[in-house]
Amino acid sequence: MTASGIGYAAAVVVAAVFAVAGAAKLRDLRTTVDDFDRLGLPSPEVFARIVPLAELSVAALLLIVPAGGAIAALATLAFFTTFLVGRLRAGVRAPCACFGTASKVPLSGVEIVRNVGLMALAAVALAADRPVRPTALDLLVVLGATGAGMGVLHLLRGRRSTDAASR
Repeated sequence: MTASGIGYAAAVVVAAVFAVAGAAKLRDLRTTVDDFDRLGLPSPEVFARIVPLAELSVAALLLIVPAGGAIAALATLAFFTTFLVGRLRAGVRAPCACFGTASKVPLSGVEIVRNVGLMALAAVALAADRPVRPTALDLLVVLGATGAGMGVLHLLRGRRSTDAASR
């Protein structure tokens, strides 16, 4: 087990998330524009093109220069999270549009928790100064932590559904 191997494995996981998010938005650009408009983004047509390209660029950077990509991912996630917190405080409950049309559930704190988890993984990716081959143990550590985080998100989403149904 090495810090660099764990860092690069974390970089790959975060890169995969950014790549899926960017590709999902580009796959259905019209819906992305509509979703961004419902979230209150200014010039949603412009952002619907810029955001996915930025996400795909961060994904590539994470794979090529993991520490640089981790810094870009942290900055991007901090911006996205700040925006989502602002939307929640303003009472906006439109879908997040974080992964394109994959989810149409109203915006909630679950997206904030998810982003904080991704920021933690991006921080771990700072340990990799270059692409390396992670050991099996490196992968187990990162995938175990990722799986635990996904489990927490699943529980929070279930709780959100239960709370909404009881209203």
